Amino acid sequence: MQIIELSLKAKSACRALVDGEAQIWNLTLPVSELPQGLPFGPNARNASLESKPARAMLKTLAKEPEKFVFYNSGIMLIADKIKAPRGEGGDFIVQLDLNIPNTDDEGDFLGHGVINGGHTYKVIMHALYGQHKFRESYPNASNANVQVCVAVGIEEDEISKISHARNLSLSVPVYALKNLDRIWKPIEEALPKEYRQNVVFKPNEDGEFDERADYDVTDLVRRLALLNNKLFDFREDKHPIKAYQSRGSLVQEWDEQDYKQVIPLLKDILWLEEQIIKQHEVINGKATIKKEAVNTKGIGKKIVISKVSGCKPKPMKLITGYQTTQLTVGDIFYMPVLAAFRVFIKDGKWIKPVEELWDEWGVKLVDRLWDTYRNEGRSSASTFARSKSTWSTLTSMVALQFVQIK
Repeated sequence: MQIIELSLKAKSACRALVDGEAQIWNLTLPVSELPQGLPFGPNARNASLESKPARAMLKTLAKEPEKFVFYNSGIMLIADKIKAPRGEGGDFIVQLDLNIPNTDDEGDFLGHGVINGGHTYKVIMHALYGQHKFRESYPNASNANVQVCVAVGIEEDEISKISHARNLSLSVPVYALKNLDRIWKPIEEALPKEYRQNVVFKPNEDGEFDERADYDVTDLVRRLALLNNKLFDFREDKHPIKAYQSRGSLVQEWDEQDYKQVIPLLKDILWLEEQIIKQHEVINGKATIKKEAVNTKGIGKKIVISKVSGCKPKPMKLITGYQTTQLTVGDIFYMPVLAAFRVFIKDGKWIKPVEELWDEWGVKLVDRLWDTYRNEGRSSASTFARSKSTWSTLTSMVALQFVQIK
């Protein structure tokens, strides 16, 4: 991980919120103080200067730069540290530290940098430093100011969630546009009716339900990818890390033929996820579970899951409708367990009833997950997720017993 140190001058700097280790700062600064070459997440990378919002911003910078700060919602940055002492003349000297991935094994980890407001950042950089077309000019662009929101103390596994939520207006149309052609119809038909109100397949659809839906179709695509041997063949030591890190690419690259054998197993997949979460509740020792609902062999193990990175002591509602009492489990602490069950799929069918598979392997896999987490000494859920060994350890544990499956 590479550390980038930045220093910039702001007209105002206010610490707006403190929540434990997390802080939010609001800055107002001249656009010329924005550093060049800031790293940014996928949504910012996809920002286009030809889009309608970008053209409107460029017009403002060209003709009315003083009004830019009023017309624009600003930029959001994720940083590791921030200091903002007042300097001479009343301005604030803002010092930022950003952690940036610099190795191939970082996967799709977003790192720190611009997480929202990619159009704004690209427009400003273009106006100040870009190659301009004939008669394109921004002579007074440096007179513009911009608002910058800086969040620090954010867990790595939360960064992608913040990006997804902040850029919902960009990400929703991706799956919604595909839904216009009924591309998601096979998934919708495979989803049990009693779960339907927990998942939206198009924008604002949850207004038709009794309660707000906590999931969208991309969450189903991720779970189908976890059990997909065509895309992530365990025999070739391929693992569905992308399901954790890059839901957007799974949706963009969707091909029904790649999922044809696993879509009919959707109900079983969601059932397995529920059993995994229930087993976490048992291990966490805070939930009252009906004996017939879950294998209780894990009882007695000392681990406080709610304090682990990526987990929280808050209720969590699953796609099946099951709701925990006081435990939210981070994706990485159920996804590799679920992915290991793809070893038991042959020609689109389970080699034996899924309930039997869970009884035989479920608790063992959950226990191995936490053993692996402890043995690798991972303090960050996101780092644990990016490690191939996290996934391969669990899958190999099962695969070695079933090498005859072809």
